Amino acid sequence: MSDKIVVIGSGVSGITTAVALQLLGYETEIITDKKPSDIAEKNAHPEFASLFPSASVIPHSVYSDRLEELFKRSQSFFYELHKYVFPGITTHKHFEVFEFKTKQPHYCNWMPNFRTIDNFPENEIPRRFNEQPLYGWLFDCIFADWSLYFPALIALYLQSGGTVRTQKLEKKDLGTLKSDVVINCSGTGAPYLFDDPSDNQLIMRGHLLHKAKAPLLTTNADEIISYNYTPQPDVYSDADGNACDVYCYPRKDGWILGGSRQVGQLNKQNDWENINEISTYTIEDIRFPQEIITLNNEILNQTYSQSIEISDDINPLVGYRYIRNRKNGLRLEKENVSGKTVYHNYGHGGAGVTLSWGCALEIAHEIAAQDPNEIQADLLYKISEIDMDKRS
Repeated sequence: MSDKIVVIGSGVSGITTAVALQLLGYETEIITDKKPSDIAEKNAHPEFASLFPSASVIPHSVYSDRLEELFKRSQSFFYELHKYVFPGITTHKHFEVFEFKTKQPHYCNWMPNFRTIDNFPENEIPRRFNEQPLYGWLFDCIFADWSLYFPALIALYLQSGGTVRTQKLEKKDLGTLKSDVVINCSGTGAPYLFDDPSDNQLIMRGHLLHKAKAPLLTTNADEIISYNYTPQPDVYSDADGNACDVYCYPRKDGWILGGSRQVGQLNKQNDWENINEISTYTIEDIRFPQEIITLNNEILNQTYSQSIEISDDINPLVGYRYIRNRKNGLRLEKENVSGKTVYHNYGHGGAGVTLSWGCALEIAHEIAAQDPNEIQADLLYKISEIDMDKRS
């Protein structure tokens, strides 16, 4: 296949889509204004969401009328990668725990080994203190250890013959691209390159903390544990009084702790506009909600005999998740722009990693006009044939 396909953006959506097309025999080129490997100071680029993922394969904070279909396809692909021992892909026993009764989200029906916490050993359920009424569920989920998975994914793309070019594109440049097919994975930059039909361009700002060299958390059966924990609203809430959650995702290089879900907008300079600052702790001049430490510390201490303190060696991170809108935020569609066939793939909210393979397979299906199941089988076969040591 001689026609080149241009992919705009080098985040997880862009890399994954380019990998899929490259392995299917297309010649691809990623155009990006910044490469992940060239960024030394992550907090200088909060709009580059792929620098900051918790990377659990759970459809949190994403809005799409095709969510179930895309998620299940992505989830299936990740589980197959896990079988092939792709770098960084593991499974967790994940808890979602609440201090009040709440409705189960639809995705609970899509998760393996789902069950409520009622019949799970009480001493293994994440909690802040004993004799506390708790509600919620647990399930198995795929987790992408970002320090291992993302570099391996980029290496797979390059090893497969893909190329990356650094260029900051403007709208006027689109017609000059040497490709009739363009994949738009530019995230928060998309409205500046293309006309976006959504009137309400929402961003979710999230605070994360990375504590290096922290141990894995496990069940008595040695299953790795992660959790989202939501206390009563009077303990931790957003500016509107809605209960907020904290979380911990252990990985080989330590814990990723969160979180915050502050919804606002970016101005024309790509700076955060809406702020009701409730942050009261500061590390390295970055302010963040104190509950990320205080509540996680209570849970870690009570349940796992571990701790985290403001005095620990902690790396703070602040990133944006592009929601677009809360009705159908994911933009996965085709249009003609400047004589090009453009496939949009952005607006994943907090589920960029989660939906990465599902969206990539959908675009590959549109371009190749093949059955998605056949495309998945073909891709997995080609990935299995690649030397794992060279790839990682």
